[in-house]
Amino acid sequence: MENLKLLPETVLKPSFDRDKIKASILHIGVSNFHRSHQAYYTHDLIDKFNELNYGICGVDLFDSDRKIYNILKDQDGLYTLYTKEPNGPHRAKIIGSIIEYFFGPENPLAVIEKMASPDIEIISLTIAEDEYHLNGITGVFDMNHPVANEETKNPFKPKTVFGYLTQAFKLRKLRNLPGCTILSCDNMKSNGETMKHLLLDYVSKTEPGLLDWISENTTFPNSMVDRITTITDFDDIDTLKQDFLIEDQWPVVCESFSQWVIEDKFLHKRPSWEKVGVQFTQNIEPYENMKLRLLNAGHTILGILGTMCGYKTVYEAAVDKDFMIFLKCFIDEEVLPTLKESNQTSVKSYKKMLVSRFQNQHINDRLSRICQESSVKIPLFILPTIKDQLQSDKKIKRAAFIIAAWCKYNDGIDDFKIPYKITDSISGTLIRNATLSHQNPIKFLEIESVFGDLSNNKIFTDSYEESLSLLRSNNIKACIQKMNTSLAHK
Repeated sequence: MENLKLLPETVLKPSFDRDKIKASILHIGVSNFHRSHQAYYTHDLIDKFNELNYGICGVDLFDSDRKIYNILKDQDGLYTLYTKEPNGPHRAKIIGSIIEYFFGPENPLAVIEKMASPDIEIISLTIAEDEYHLNGITGVFDMNHPVANEETKNPFKPKTVFGYLTQAFKLRKLRNLPGCTILSCDNMKSNGETMKHLLLDYVSKTEPGLLDWISENTTFPNSMVDRITTITDFDDIDTLKQDFLIEDQWPVVCESFSQWVIEDKFLHKRPSWEKVGVQFTQNIEPYENMKLRLLNAGHTILGILGTMCGYKTVYEAAVDKDFMIFLKCFIDEEVLPTLKESNQTSVKSYKKMLVSRFQNQHINDRLSRICQESSVKIPLFILPTIKDQLQSDKKIKRAAFIIAAWCKYNDGIDDFKIPYKITDSISGTLIRNATLSHQNPIKFLEIESVFGDLSNNKIFTDSYEESLSLLRSNNIKACIQKMNTSLAHK
């Protein structure tokens, strides 16, 4: 904290005494996104309204998080939030809401003890969709996953968030301590309900005696989170050092836009986050549908199409006129009809902002990041629109083209014959079925864990096969131009 006094006035710094803050929030997954979003809101609440009871104890559970853990421990939990406006100044702000930090692989028992502490009233998490270990076919926790098998043999060395929570709640029950709120902040529809469903399913198979206690002593609010946060690169680190005199080993780079909507369903008194712009609601669904089907779907579409075209960043794909015509038409004709429950003024405003957010040239958001784990993202961001449209006998031509493009994407080579890496937990299945689709196009749709029974819907498969045939014979730009022209006249 002493070093903060040496920074120029252009850098916003914490005005509070961090030694006086009590950690009542334990956050699992201290990712760039958590640091740009939940930790940012909590910092502002402490800084502007002196709510000192809501500091954050950060927890990372995976070996891959060791680097960020070491860096933040070295920096006493402090880091720089580097916000980049599309057409305005870039701002640096030191965030001080993370006051403790634990690393699961180093000391799992310490993490379990901290989770079980009565001081912790909220356990929030950003662990990414694939770490929920949801079996796409059965809809329950995948107990056959290797990490699940491993931790059931040694429950005091958990490998999943569910293993840690189970042991922590077991201690709370044994010690006659109160429960807490579990607040998922991941990009999943009904993320709180999903978390509850998976945790109870896991507990029913590992510690069934805990089921009643968890049901009576926890709540699982759904939430919607939104802020484009990219991977930090060395240029950002250098710029902060040169322009702001900040030496930060891992700052966070993000856009200025931010939104957080939470279902007001907390077990204990909650932070007054509404004072710093958080929205509380009793019905999260309209907000999450708007965000998942517009922003996340838009990102995924630009990621797939842009990668095949040889682009490297969202900005490059978003300033491609043909791609944006396709995306805007997909939104207007196929997505917006499924958002009738959402406030239409909010939808129009959100849609308008989306273009400028994607076209922010200062956010160096890589398409390789966007395309990671597409097998989890497609069912969350694209398929719900398809299913709603099919049920209403509405348009699905562009959505079918997107799925066909994803099939071709898994060939792993762009239109300039340059290969790219497919990073996905089921990459082997995706690549194999994409290869088989050269002879039988439907083979790709037969990945049941992703598509369910979509391969049986003739309306969809006819459009999909037509698009895949087009894609196999032309480059992606030519296909998009043809789609834009042909569908414009229908």
